[in-house]
Amino acid sequence: MNCRKSICLILIAAFVQLTVSCVGTSSYTPEQMKQPGKNYQIVRVLKKLGEIVDFDKDNPAVLAGNEIRGSSRVRVKAEGTTITRGGEVYIVKTMDGVTYKAETYRRDGDAYVLTTKSTMSIPLSDVSLVWTRESNGVGTALVIVGGVLAVSAIVLVIAALTKQSCPFLYSAGNAGFTLEGELYSGAIFKGTERRDFLKLHSLAAGPDGYVLRIANEADETQYTDEMTLVAVDHPKDVGVYAGSDGIIHTVRSPQTALSAVDFEERDYTPLLSAPDGRMWSSNPFGKDPENPAHWRSGLIIRFPRAEGARTAKLIVRIGNTYWADQAFGNLMAMMGGIMPSWYRQSEQNPDIRERADKFMSDEGIGLKVQVLGREGWRDPGFFYPTGPFGIKDDIMVLPLENTPSDSLTVRLQGGTFFWMIDYAAVDYTADVPVEARELAPDSAVDDGGRDARASLLRTDGDYFVMPEPGGCALVKYPAPPLRHGMERSFFLRSTGYYTIHPRATGSPDLAKLLAIQENPDLFLKFSLQEIQKRFLAAAGTGGAPAAARTGR
Repeated sequence: MNCRKSICLILIAAFVQLTVSCVGTSSYTPEQMKQPGKNYQIVRVLKKLGEIVDFDKDNPAVLAGNEIRGSSRVRVKAEGTTITRGGEVYIVKTMDGVTYKAETYRRDGDAYVLTTKSTMSIPLSDVSLVWTRESNGVGTALVIVGGVLAVSAIVLVIAALTKQSCPFLYSAGNAGFTLEGELYSGAIFKGTERRDFLKLHSLAAGPDGYVLRIANEADETQYTDEMTLVAVDHPKDVGVYAGSDGIIHTVRSPQTALSAVDFEERDYTPLLSAPDGRMWSSNPFGKDPENPAHWRSGLIIRFPRAEGARTAKLIVRIGNTYWADQAFGNLMAMMGGIMPSWYRQSEQNPDIRERADKFMSDEGIGLKVQVLGREGWRDPGFFYPTGPFGIKDDIMVLPLENTPSDSLTVRLQGGTFFWMIDYAAVDYTADVPVEARELAPDSAVDDGGRDARASLLRTDGDYFVMPEPGGCALVKYPAPPLRHGMERSFFLRSTGYYTIHPRATGSPDLAKLLAIQENPDLFLKFSLQEIQKRFLAAAGTGGAPAAARTGR
């Protein structure tokens, strides 16, 4: 089986669709798009205030004068939604009574993704960055407007192979294999090995039951100890989520935000109201690397409060930007030739898991969750990183002792330009009974035809190892019958870790390493300096980025 070739093809599409970072938010002006003979097919826009707008890749937006115009995408919950044909469009009515006119629609897990008939217009004056596909008569390339950089398919694959990340997980569904996300992201030592729960949106039963593909598409060695598919049969009127503790929770009445503002008090409330692909992400320009207040970014979200509730379930749809991955890679590269010995010393540290979790939470690689109490902010925990190609549904139970009775205020915080937030809500309803079945693999065969099933059955130290990029395995599971009147959701429970292959062989950057050891927050300062420097260089100018010059 040639997994590498097929996965690279999928990876190209995933990179175009999901990357929000290593993006060229560089020093461009809107006039740079106005090149004679150019026909931009716009698939994503980053607005100056941080909002990300996606357009359908099969029906991209266009540049019309000084505006970007295109059909926007909307994501609606499938449960209770009816779709009928109405002339040239589909009439979509949700359970909440909202009606959309859609040109196309597709099922994505427990939701429908609609390409709406209405046209969205975005003035170029509001834009920081545009992702386009450019038709040149030869093929399709990704153009990052800002560095004015055209990236071919080959370059995209190389970029993916230089990521510091984790195994890719694909599921077989009605549209073939679909990238679901990344597994146990951030577990870069054996001592930080952890169990991960990834909700799957595209998995469907086929002739071979349920089929997953795990692949190494990074310059690292990946050790996977378990891959158990958890099939959850539940009432159709509830959603199901699993947090990092593996406990399955139900959501019956999600309450969206009363208000959501960033650290500069700009309003993003509508952006978080639905998991529709329109995501908040902080803009690294207009930030001062010398100002510690600019090293972190996030949202302060105020939710309705249920009377008498002692806990709240916080539901999010989140993802890392590609830059978060690069920033961590830059930190590793500072070690130069001493990286292997640093790995050995870290593995011998009995506190490595606790220290790694603290670094992720404090330095924004994880998304810190804080709750406003009567005596100030307190920290119930953080969401683990998703990896740069992962958009993940996650949940956390928040204790409400000593919080105001009229509303619940939550702060989500990470490193500047490290995170995207698509959706946030809370639910106060009690969990309802569900039937969760743990499905062990029927078979698992790697790219060399070897049987890997025994290594993936349970967490027991018998690892399925992928030592080089291009390794993969197909893992098949039984498909038990669905109970009548129920709906089925899936989670992959995986356990593992990975080790990054050394790339630098020269002398370590001792000055920066010692500075970060003394003050870990300087990692965020150096990251902000680096992203601004890189895109100034890509644009070939020494001037400040457009957003920085305007102060926006």
